[in-house]
Amino acid sequence: MKAKQPRIAEIQVLRGFAFLAVVLQHAIGHYAYVPEAGIADGAMLAIVLIAAKFAVPMFIFITGLVLFYNYQERIHASSFIRKRCKDIVLPYLIWSAIYEIAFREDGIPLGQEFQRIYEYVLTGTASYHLWYVIMVIQLYLLFPLIQQGVLRIWAACSARQLTAGLIVLTIGYIWLTALQGTISNAVIAWNLPVLTPLFSEYTDRNALYFYIYFVMGVVAGLNMNRWKQLLLQWKTLGISLYVLVACILFYTIVSHFQVNGKIVIQYNDTLLVQPFMAVFLMISVVAMYIAALAFQERASERFKRMFNFLGHYSYGAYLAHALMLTAATFVTDRYLPGWNVSLRTLVAFIVCTLLSVFAAQLLSRFPLGRLMTGTPVMKKV
Repeated sequence: MKAKQPRIAEIQVLRGFAFLAVVLQHAIGHYAYVPEAGIADGAMLAIVLIAAKFAVPMFIFITGLVLFYNYQERIHASSFIRKRCKDIVLPYLIWSAIYEIAFREDGIPLGQEFQRIYEYVLTGTASYHLWYVIMVIQLYLLFPLIQQGVLRIWAACSARQLTAGLIVLTIGYIWLTALQGTISNAVIAWNLPVLTPLFSEYTDRNALYFYIYFVMGVVAGLNMNRWKQLLLQWKTLGISLYVLVACILFYTIVSHFQVNGKIVIQYNDTLLVQPFMAVFLMISVVAMYIAALAFQERASERFKRMFNFLGHYSYGAYLAHALMLTAATFVTDRYLPGWNVSLRTLVAFIVCTLLSVFAAQLLSRFPLGRLMTGTPVMKKV
């Protein structure tokens, strides 16, 4: 039996970063469009939103990295899929039912709503954040096939050939995002079962449109030491590019606040599947990994434990956070009605984070609760 791979210390830090970024994005989504939000709030929240947009690409990157770091020999597909069904799919199914009940439209009988459960489950539409789970489940289901192909290519090609292939995949991904509208129109005209909705109505949960972040994770996972070495060697360039592209994105967002002579706060420029965002998000993954390495090296043990805690419970907390954000925004709207919109966003973010992580940890303490989080209670070290 092959020895277990050494633990990658910064992975839980990255998961913690990404979870906080997701909650922050959704808190912004609640407050950015309230009537009292002014241009200053729009600009401030744009800065924070740009900083938080790495979340989904980072989660996908981590998925690819961890899978190919831990499974570098051919796996038994059925046991792999069975474990992911227990740890990923089952919690998703339970939370889909919870959100179906909690967020159902007024006036629709509960029995009628439950008749549509299969639709919610297959499309990830029981709540706005579950699209990601549907997308990442595709990667887990395809992993046994992907792994066979990748390992053969990795063994057969030289480093120069692999680098050239990565460049081609990167350019191809940017081109793919540019063609999204064209592809969508074509499949709508063809009216194909499964493919038409997957490439039109549900494009945002089609794993193909996020493949480059998984590929980045694959490259890192198969060559971990070299990956870290390159990041540390080029960290100044990586961070500089991140700041430069983030500034360009900020300018673009703010310039689009004015529509037909009126100020309209909107963040369409930050939608994930578009060419400029693809470039920014790839750079963001690199920059955040550099930040995680620096954090792991310089942070106090207390902060390291805090982010290990966040990372450990990140999946359960992610599933729970939409419900907790509803509670958090209710609190801030009720008790802080006259506060600045940006401050209310920050308070809602903090309250939601605390509630979500607390719920995930509490549920993980019990056998039945673990079915809702996919994570055992964190062991003390």
